[in-house]
Amino acid sequence: MMLIKPSLIAGSERRFKQAEFSPDALNRKLGDGPIELTAEKIRQRQRQLLAETQDVQAAEIGLERILQGNDLDSINYLAKGTAASRSVCRIQLRDLKSNLLGYGSGFLIGPGLLLTNHHVFGRPADAANSIADFNYELDVSGQERVPVRFGFEPGKFFYTNDRLDFSIVAVAPTSLSGHEELEDWGWLPLSGAPGKADPGEYLTIIQHPSGQMKQVCVRENKMLKYVGDFLWYNTDTTAGSSGSPAFNRFWQVVALHHSGVPRKDGQGRTLTKDGKVWKPSMDESSIDWIANEGIRISAIVADLKVAVGSHPLIRPVLDEEEPPVRDEVAKVRPPASAPPAFGANAWVEQSLDGTSLVVPIRVPLPMFRTEIPMPPLPPVPGPAGGNGRAPNGGMQNGSKPLIAPPAGLLPHISAKNGLPMEAVHIDQSTLKSRPGYKANFLGTGKFAVPLPKIPAALRSHIAMLKGSSKQSELKYFNYSVVMNKARKLAFFSCVNIDGGEQQDVGKREGDSWLRDPRIDDDAQIGDEFYRKQATFEADRSKNPFDRGHLVRRLDATWGDTVAAAKQHGDDSFHFTNCSPQFFSFNQGKQLWAGLEDYTRDVLLEGEEKGIVMNGPVFDGPDADGSDLPNPAGRPHKDPSFGGVQIPKYFWKILIRRNEDDDALKAAAFLMSQRKQVMEIDRIQEADLLERMSEEDVSVFQVSAADLAKLTKLDFGNLADADSHEATSVGPRRIESYEDIRI
Repeated sequence: MMLIKPSLIAGSERRFKQAEFSPDALNRKLGDGPIELTAEKIRQRQRQLLAETQDVQAAEIGLERILQGNDLDSINYLAKGTAASRSVCRIQLRDLKSNLLGYGSGFLIGPGLLLTNHHVFGRPADAANSIADFNYELDVSGQERVPVRFGFEPGKFFYTNDRLDFSIVAVAPTSLSGHEELEDWGWLPLSGAPGKADPGEYLTIIQHPSGQMKQVCVRENKMLKYVGDFLWYNTDTTAGSSGSPAFNRFWQVVALHHSGVPRKDGQGRTLTKDGKVWKPSMDESSIDWIANEGIRISAIVADLKVAVGSHPLIRPVLDEEEPPVRDEVAKVRPPASAPPAFGANAWVEQSLDGTSLVVPIRVPLPMFRTEIPMPPLPPVPGPAGGNGRAPNGGMQNGSKPLIAPPAGLLPHISAKNGLPMEAVHIDQSTLKSRPGYKANFLGTGKFAVPLPKIPAALRSHIAMLKGSSKQSELKYFNYSVVMNKARKLAFFSCVNIDGGEQQDVGKREGDSWLRDPRIDDDAQIGDEFYRKQATFEADRSKNPFDRGHLVRRLDATWGDTVAAAKQHGDDSFHFTNCSPQFFSFNQGKQLWAGLEDYTRDVLLEGEEKGIVMNGPVFDGPDADGSDLPNPAGRPHKDPSFGGVQIPKYFWKILIRRNEDDDALKAAAFLMSQRKQVMEIDRIQEADLLERMSEEDVSVFQVSAADLAKLTKLDFGNLADADSHEATSVGPRRIESYEDIRI
């Protein structure tokens, strides 16, 4: 089964209402006769068909059949559909203990990459132990084919977009049995051209409904309407079809199926097919859908171009690279009457090289923590292959990879090597010797960047070190923090980043956060707030906030040796360097996290040094219905959840030294999550996640001077180093990396 979030359905309903149409009425109006298209639209479809078929006569025949609503097609239509279906697979959703959680569908879109929904794989961890089942279908004689199973490699590549509800993840090149190559299943090229189908045309959907064997719904899926990035159609798709491809009559993928609009009773409750009230604990296959919604492939391709267009694994997708032509390998199952001599999980595979009995085994390995920093373990192939590097390949907490790392810069470390991973370890006995943030990191004199100064009016809120009335700077490896004891959060956290000494320390083993004993416990938020949520807890309404780094582990992970770099990165796991973050990373938050990735990648490639300062805005002015507050506005109290005030805004300053003009360059940014949290203390628990998930955060590039007004902090010479090109005309909304000016 596949459980679908109520917030996802709510989003579909909201867009459906905005589109203003009745599926039944529009279906009757469109009928099955000629389709009316404008002259420009006809020319557009003609160009598309010619590019697809490379045959003038075939393009003309195809266009005529579209316009006339003619269902006739060449007999090779079925063969083409069979070929397209090879790239569609069933997804077994499995947790860290390999327990089966549900099913979804997905399909290959390029060499080693699979596309599915964000609500199937919302983060790399969701894919880490899941399995892709290819060939899970009946053959021409009605016999079950032998499924060929592949693992996922989210550490190699993982990208997700919450708003468009899609995720792309790398798939292991070799099957779990070791006998099959992924490229044998080809892939479905994605065309970024809009208008590959028009209202009135029929779509074909290949799917694994409710985890069943592969099925096809042919010419029963009339496209009704499209608006913006989404389209609606009548179809028979059901649960497990999340992540299925919707094709036009030429077997081009036009949409990614993801949700729908359910039938409701007079009280607004979602109904099942038998007329009962549907509950979120039920499978989505039981819902009585009145219209289904898909994400347009043109919108997905457009997003990929902006977000990860330079990544080497994405380039073949954007270039619409054709899959190689491969000879199929025959597979047979044991006869149904044969006794289960090998157990339920064993099967026979027959290839040109002979016959093999495949018996999967599970070998439990003890996991342990070490007190001694160790160099990263070399990659060892495992069931799912892959690697555990987060930057640009697969990022934690569902964040996006931004730009491709420079070729050959950092080696990959296997995340699924079957051996113990490095545990987060912090030796607090040496806290007093931590060097902390260095103001002269970029140089002395005009290049010095001191910590922000806190005004006299707020000094009573500063958390001082125990036994000191003057010392407030909490020094760690490569970064420093100053705490606001009234809010139990940092005033700011500032980190030095050295691109020339960045080290790959592999993947960490979970999160292990510690309080800092140098300040009072009641001056910092700890597990008394965060422990209310569990990693795989389905109901996050008890606490929808995760532990969010201010200074990120990757930024602090540099040093002379791998062991030193790991020690420095682990030091970021102090609650003083933590802030509550809504667990579902939507598009705006991914972009916010991506600002630092963007800068870090630039520093890594040039082996340069840089500085990142960040923190919350406490009781910032209300934006009065907009996203951006007036820097000179009156303070407005932040809302509370679980006894903790949640900031409406966060700020970030990126600083580097420009060798061209030998000057400091700084860029200041503000993230507004006002729409998500403003009424969190007044939202009923049952509606909490739905209301918060519906809203997106906004990111702006602002002037350092405006940031100083909002935070009441003194940033010294950074106002002179500000990128005035970007902020001279006022704040700029950041919607892609191309909008950043540093």
